Amino acid sequence: MTADRLVDAVAGMRADQHVLGAAVTRPYTVAVARLLDGLGPEAQVVRAVNTISHRAGALIGWNTDRSAFLQALDEADFQPKGRTALVLGAGGAARASVDALRGAAAAKIWVSSSDLDEARAVCRDLEVTAGGPTPLGSLSLVARKVDLIVNATPVGSDGETVLFPVDWINPAQFVFDLIYQPALTPLVRGARDRGARAINGLTMLLFQALAAFEIWTGEPPPEAAMRAALERAVVGRLSV
Repeated sequence: MTADRLVDAVAGMRADQHVLGAAVTRPYTVAVARLLDGLGPEAQVVRAVNTISHRAGALIGWNTDRSAFLQALDEADFQPKGRTALVLGAGGAARASVDALRGAAAAKIWVSSSDLDEARAVCRDLEVTAGGPTPLGSLSLVARKVDLIVNATPVGSDGETVLFPVDWINPAQFVFDLIYQPALTPLVRGARDRGARAINGLTMLLFQALAAFEIWTGEPPPEAAMRAALERAVVGRLSV
């Protein structure tokens, strides 16, 4: 979708009173935030939107990635407080992950992107003072020493590619690949083969959806039914 088509899509949603809202995915989560009538608290900080609600003719942008990221880590029994982390990517999901880690008192957060200026912007906007932007060429140093590696890029969604050699991963690390299809990405597979704990983005997707349901309807989400539907639709089980 081009920038003009994104503008048209937002305008069409605003004009249609039957539309409750929409979900937004990469690569539009940052760009769409500038086209809306208001932003929720998390979206204001992260500067990215993955959920839009339509209220009284106004479009409000929300970020449910941030809370869903922490809920997914918590369900996997990983606590980021006092830990070091490397976040790969500089888009909306990366921004939400970085801010979630910062809020959870991670000790240091490094951000790496193919565009170093974008990584710098993430760290500047989210006030990352310990760690900071790091070029892809330095991944061999950073990836080996952190407690948590987060892939917030689409690399691996083809089922084949990874951003760095998986033999850099050690058994003491935790790997969180935000990709959920395929469920077993090359990064998750490689990390598990190396003895590390690793999860994909399915649980995060579930928690995003639960939050979006409540935003759109004002009602508590039916978690059991939504979890079961996700299991059936994507991989058959969330524990893959």
